[in-house]
Amino acid sequence: MVEALDAGDVTKLGVGIIIALIVLGLIISLLITKLIVRVFVAVAVVVLVFVVWQQRTSIEHRIDQHKCNFDFLGVHLSPPDRLNRFCS
Repeated sequence: MVEALDAGDVTKLGVGIIIALIVLGLIISLLITKLIVRVFVAVAVVVLVFVVWQQRTSIEHRIDQHKCNFDFLGVHLSPPDRLNRFCS
């Protein structure tokens, strides 16, 4: 003979399911937070690589044109020794 669930069993089962869902929610939120942080860091690194590469290309272009004023991310740089003869 199969016994039916009584009100006390349903209450215990409901509390157990609620606790399990809360724990599962906390674990998922931690994983999603870590994933979002990793994605943000990856995007920031890609943007920095792009900016540095663009600045490097700009400086390289100015050196090829024998120009003497260089800025790298807002910092003034001295020209290389091979360009000093072109600079006044």
